[in-house]
Amino acid sequence: MSEPDPSTIPKIFDAYADVYEEKFNRNPLGIYQRERVQAEIAPYLNPEKRVLDIGCGPGSDFPFYRSLNLTIDAIDISPRMVELAREKAQHLKLNARIFNSSLEDFQPDAVYDVILLNFGVINVFGELSPILQKLKFMLTENGILVVVSMPPFHLFTIAALLIKFRLRAAVQRVFHKKVTLKNGFTIFYYRRADFLPHFQLIKKIHLCPLLPNPDQYLRHGWMQKIAKLLMGLDRRIAVVLPDIIGGDHVCHVLKK
Repeated sequence: MSEPDPSTIPKIFDAYADVYEEKFNRNPLGIYQRERVQAEIAPYLNPEKRVLDIGCGPGSDFPFYRSLNLTIDAIDISPRMVELAREKAQHLKLNARIFNSSLEDFQPDAVYDVILLNFGVINVFGELSPILQKLKFMLTENGILVVVSMPPFHLFTIAALLIKFRLRAAVQRVFHKKVTLKNGFTIFYYRRADFLPHFQLIKKIHLCPLLPNPDQYLRHGWMQKIAKLLMGLDRRIAVVLPDIIGGDHVCHVLKK
């Protein structure tokens, strides 16, 4: 199955816009993952820093930025996401410039101290090298890039595919590092090694390596019980796991 025409991609993400808040921002596991990422970013942020949020969605991290009194730029390819993000920024009185743009088309008017690609934004790109080169160009010399990517392996996701006899999808994700969805959209899965030719790794945090993903958590009561039982252990081992273990996402803090 071929990838969708690029012009259809904004519509794909528009479809998620109005359910994103409920499915992820109010989801206990979504909150757990987002707060872990924010804790890693916070030491690099202050009101003097220039910050760019790429793939900002409906403004999920805007309350965090507001709590630090930041001024930010943000972009998203989805017009509906941008509309919701602007509404949230206005409500929070967050000083933000929010652009409806793809990363490829975005032309910044300055370089940034911190750039964030949160929760799978990087996974839409099949050609990673030119994207990383552009991000490097957009950073100050001592700038920080935070990439929260979906890795090839996540225990509960792969287990679910195998239980549903979707062996081909499981093999594609783990060994070919990509899966094409029913709508024709392809997701590409990345590990630490994929970023290292262009950036140095400062820190790596595995998010939910022992826990279900947020969608599984909402749909299955027994997974909520597992998450409650294992969350403490999941948090403790997040910084020491080998790269191959993966997780629902992995947070990479990078520098030039």
